[in-house]
Amino acid sequence: MNPRTVARCVEALPHRLDDAHVPQLPAWTCPACGDAAWPCPPAQTKLAESYGPDRVGLAAYVGALLFAAAGDLPRVPSAELHERFVAWTR
Repeated sequence: MNPRTVARCVEALPHRLDDAHVPQLPAWTCPACGDAAWPCPPAQTKLAESYGPDRVGLAAYVGALLFAAAGDLPRVPSAELHERFVAWTR
């Protein structure tokens, strides 16, 4: 994945989430939810709403975020990251 594309996706998070439930990096946790794993349910809802019926676009966007998180969280199994970042978009 293009590193610039990934960086733009991460940089867009505060805007996409209206500055709420934005992940704390590099831990990828949500300070608003008591440091719960991100994307937290409120962030998932907001992202899903912003993409509307475009589930493929949503999956591509959070897939880029997964790519960024994988670099920050090398000890987290890839299956767990997939479940956390992408599986909920179905």
